[in-house]
Amino acid sequence: MNTWQMYIDGKWVEARDAKTYPVPNPATEEEFARVPDATVVDVERAVAAARRAFDEGPWPRTPLPERVAMLQRIADIIERRKDEFRDVLVATAGAEFVTHAQQLESPIQLIRNMAEIASRHPFEELLPMVEQPTPAGGNLVSTLLVRQPVGVCALIPTWNFPLWVTAQKFAPALAAGCTMVVKPSPWAPLIDLMIAQVVDEAGVPPGVVNVVCGQAPEIGPALVEDPRIDKVSFTGSNATGMRIMESVAKNLTRVHLELGGKSALMVLDDYELDAAVPSAASPTFFHAGQGCAMTTRVLVHRSRHDELVAKMAAFVESAVKVGDPADPSVLLGPVIRPERRAAIEEYIASGREQGADLVTGGGRPAQLDRGWFVEPTIFGNARADMRIAQEEIFGPVVTVIPFDDEEHAVRIANDSDYGLFGSILSHDKRRAIELAKRIRTGGVSINGAFNSFQKPSGGFKQSGIGRENGRFGLEEYTELQVVMWPN
Repeated sequence: MNTWQMYIDGKWVEARDAKTYPVPNPATEEEFARVPDATVVDVERAVAAARRAFDEGPWPRTPLPERVAMLQRIADIIERRKDEFRDVLVATAGAEFVTHAQQLESPIQLIRNMAEIASRHPFEELLPMVEQPTPAGGNLVSTLLVRQPVGVCALIPTWNFPLWVTAQKFAPALAAGCTMVVKPSPWAPLIDLMIAQVVDEAGVPPGVVNVVCGQAPEIGPALVEDPRIDKVSFTGSNATGMRIMESVAKNLTRVHLELGGKSALMVLDDYELDAAVPSAASPTFFHAGQGCAMTTRVLVHRSRHDELVAKMAAFVESAVKVGDPADPSVLLGPVIRPERRAAIEEYIASGREQGADLVTGGGRPAQLDRGWFVEPTIFGNARADMRIAQEEIFGPVVTVIPFDDEEHAVRIANDSDYGLFGSILSHDKRRAIELAKRIRTGGVSINGAFNSFQKPSGGFKQSGIGRENGRFGLEEYTELQVVMWPN
């Protein structure tokens, strides 16, 4: 039996009541491992350890060069164990080999990049002196700006890109001198337990990183509502993000939220449709559409709509192989759980009922009798007010919406409660940049350009609060303090 333990205060422990729960392989539906099913008592133990490590331990006072060296050591260990991480990503997150650059290589680079950013970040900055009378006499005041660690952090990553999302949180938190309790999604806890193995091997002091996993609904609120928590960082659904906002209000706890998206890809009239097809079709079927920034709405001029949709369908039917992600040739693997598949299928039914054209897909692959698979699905001639065009499906479904002119396209792109990401295809760079600035999203990619490590990642509107990555992500884990004295 492949049974794991949690990591609290530098020790490997079972849940208080010794209960466990299974983690299945979504491609085979077979049990892959069992993990502890934490109780509220376990969460309280982890928070107490993190609080003690912050208030009494060495980490917040560890010199910056040593914190930077620790991050590099963590990246080195993950690099050495890369094949083990890969196997777990495939078996528990359904991570197809084509996703491993983002699932595995990029998180390692992100940690190294954060170490480099932290090494030159102005954690202490002497501001220019100002003239201002002081009670002690004199009229010159010196001011030291100090970026203090925010404190004890509750880090709650999601299940779709577990190593990447956790690295976005724990790397800057460690660099800033914070301590933390990591509560992974109950659907993908093994990667975070492996990270605990890594920090243990690297020599991170006890209590600095604690990992508590479980599926009981009460453990999340117990963590975020604990007054000993100074900051909550959550990636996941809007509904959960809203509940977290309500929960932390009573303690005025700092919060970072990276939530849903309904990103639009805009194909302008100067861009060839053959060149646009991979960009229009592939992102939604990358990792079975289980990504909040994926462009699930494709906007194209009405005169070119039918041609683009036909080309997208031909591309998907010939190039998108569906199957077990353990097969390196597979592009589209399973969705994470049967309840997610049921929700996706309900969206597909709503698209049909509301009058969109089902161009391809819409069912379950006939050749796969096990696993939670959904066919790659394309809807055409959709309206912007349909559910499939408004709500986050989080599955392999793309909706193509025709527009009449550029103004109409901008209105459609902005007609969403979300504002996470967007994309534009055009050979006219100046036109595309000006158009991008009219789209209310946290990021816009022109012709596929992407910067994973330095850009501030986050969204407008209901797509979240705060930013991750680069110096912007590091600053999320600091508090500004000013120290002033007369000269």
